[in-house]
Amino acid sequence: AIWVNVLWFLSLVISLTCALLATLLQQWARRYLRLTRPAHAPHKRARIRSYLKEGVDKFYLPSVVEALPGLLHASVFLFFAGLCVFLVGINFIVFTATISCISISAGLYLFASLIPLFRHDSPYHTP
Repeated sequence: AIWVNVLWFLSLVISLTCALLATLLQQWARRYLRLTRPAHAPHKRARIRSYLKEGVDKFYLPSVVEALPGLLHASVFLFFAGLCVFLVGINFIVFTATISCISISAGLYLFASLIPLFRHDSPYHTP
């Protein structure tokens, strides 16, 4: 029971962190657009954009944006792991049905992860 709680609470904390981070990223993007809108003269906009770009690079904002989907995927996998641990002790038939669905989903995820290695024009990509 402790492992189930650990996995599920980790999943919950990571998913809530992702939701908060996504909201913050959206607010930061809106602020950027508001500060660089065409209301200013072109040379002033260029200086503002340059100044904000330095901040984006200094505080690793692209890395934060790229980490968000990976964290969300980790949250889903932790939830599925907790679900499997929970169900194996409750009912084997329900566990088998659930693990089958999770396996199909994991197979599709693996396919989406590997297909870009073989087909460079594939629109599928996972973190």
